[in-house]
Amino acid sequence: MGDDFFRTRMGQKFFESTIPRIADELARLNRNLEALVALLEQRGEGSSPAAPRGHAPDAQPSAETPDGSR
Repeated sequence: MGDDFFRTRMGQKFFESTIPRIADELARLNRNLEALVALLEQRGEGSSPAAPRGHAPDAQPSAETPDGSR
């Protein structure tokens, strides 16, 4: 039954409308982040990035996976 989701009206809307909107918003978010990073680097604030939320500044980085991601 789960394999037939794309055949339903809701599934069609999801694949034809929702997913493209998500992709567009992700691209927009990426552009905004790139612009923010460029602005911070321009101001000289990009040299020492802040620690991610919930992580102590002196915490050891997590080990990388075989494909290079964390």
